[in-house]
Amino acid sequence: MSAPAPATPSPPYLLKTPRLLLRCMQPEDAVRRKEAVDSSGEHLEGFFPSTPEGRMPLEAHAAHVRKLRGWFDLDQDRGYGVFEPQTGRLLGEVSLLKRAGIGALEVGYWLRRDATGQGFATEMASAVVKVAFELDKVKRMDLLCDPENVRSAAVARRLGFTFEGRLRDRQLAPHHTRGDLLCFTLLDTEYPSSPSSKLPLEASDFVGRPLTWGPSGGTKAREPA
Repeated sequence: MSAPAPATPSPPYLLKTPRLLLRCMQPEDAVRRKEAVDSSGEHLEGFFPSTPEGRMPLEAHAAHVRKLRGWFDLDQDRGYGVFEPQTGRLLGEVSLLKRAGIGALEVGYWLRRDATGQGFATEMASAVVKVAFELDKVKRMDLLCDPENVRSAAVARRLGFTFEGRLRDRQLAPHHTRGDLLCFTLLDTEYPSSPSSKLPLEASDFVGRPLTWGPSGGTKAREPA
């Protein structure tokens, strides 16, 4: 007899879009993460600033992967590694962050240099926006970016987010550089007409059961026959 589905749906641990595989990070991803960051050079300097000793060592990436997995398992911030399905190459990361406040989540991401300009950032951000509104039932999604990050601002507008304004003198995490941020938001009333709502998306829970999107926006685990 199959085990009963959980009363509270598990967050998706694995997501599949038309071109990408998004999943919770695993220990072996530390090596993939270092390769993605090191090969990107100055492109990711704002996310992974160099130190006098040089680029982040593998031990630092491994420690951060452990944190990402811990936060995910505890239903805190959910960070997905974004992979090329055919090769397993790490293209970047995309996260649902809880610092946006009650009934809201923030989408954050980074993408390796040689994966830019192909629509991957839009596709992976769209996937977690869909999850946030249809599973987490949020009222609002935020996307914040540096005023000079024209690519991220373009992604926000492409996904139907509205520019709300410029937040002055902000620092959201210890490793961030203090400065101004552009704030974009998408409301639950706007989501049904957004590109994210139309994204083909497959999702699986912690034990690999497919999650089906319910008619009212929730999800349920589909038991194997």
